[in-house]
Amino acid sequence: MKKVLYIQPIHAAGMDMLREKYNVVVANNEDKAFLMEAVRDASAIVTRLTDVDKDIIAAGTKLEAIAKNGIGVDNIDVAEANARGIAVLTTGHANTWSVAEHTMFAVGALYKRLTYFDNAMHDGNWKCRDEGGFTDVEGQVFGIVGLGRIGQMVAELAKAFRMEVLVFDPFLPREKIEGMGCRWAESFDELCRQADVISLHMPLTPKNTHMINDRSLSLMKSTAFVINFSRGMMVDLDALYRALSEKKIAGAALDAFTPEPPDFSHPIYKLDNVLLSPHTAGISEAARRRMSIQVAKGIDDVLSGRVPECCANKMEIFHVQ
Repeated sequence: MKKVLYIQPIHAAGMDMLREKYNVVVANNEDKAFLMEAVRDASAIVTRLTDVDKDIIAAGTKLEAIAKNGIGVDNIDVAEANARGIAVLTTGHANTWSVAEHTMFAVGALYKRLTYFDNAMHDGNWKCRDEGGFTDVEGQVFGIVGLGRIGQMVAELAKAFRMEVLVFDPFLPREKIEGMGCRWAESFDELCRQADVISLHMPLTPKNTHMINDRSLSLMKSTAFVINFSRGMMVDLDALYRALSEKKIAGAALDAFTPEPPDFSHPIYKLDNVLLSPHTAGISEAARRRMSIQVAKGIDDVLSGRVPECCANKMEIFHVQ
């Protein structure tokens, strides 16, 4: 019976599916030396945020699949997996709608100052209602960076709230963006200047690392909000702290961090104009179940000799799109 190694347990739905055919083992240990030993006889390994690097992959001499319980594979050495003919699986779009919902709820909370009012009311401060500073989202410009599946869903939600959607995506032609009922931004700089909300929905690349930095923040409106529910490295946290503490922008919402868990000694975590969630945008109960099942289906496909649906290196391993 082939062994499937989970570094940590995920939703039981998919794990129980695999137990019907495979020896499912949960490490509950992120120590690299431990994992290098545990993976030696594994046909598949499943990770969430733990790095599966070249050494761990090399130790897994029987590995056929590395599965990410998520969509981003920046914590997996895909090049090494390619060299060894190992499929790198993802959960595809299983949590796409969950992230889009989380994004829109965060925007609403920032505009309506919900966390501030909640805290004030718990302190018995009724007069906070007269302080102002909260407004409607209707008519505001929602800037989306990256119009992939999540970006498209966020755009639809924003339009439902009567917001104007402005999009920067260097990989999509203007006609396609405008065909989706959005305005086209020629550059990221243009989006930063015009948008009331800047929301990041792109995979992490060397080019967009720290795209939110002192320069881009200096272009934004003083009333603007920055939303990062993508990857922590897209934001220069020191630069964002300076902009927020000096009131150069109005606020931010963060759900992705570097490292994770974050270093809570950073002063940004003491600011009251930052809305924080612990990388939970894509792991609602419904999303976790869908993701777990997708992981199980992908692993079973690979170990059964089939081409998996959601595979980051499908072309390299299976020579198909």
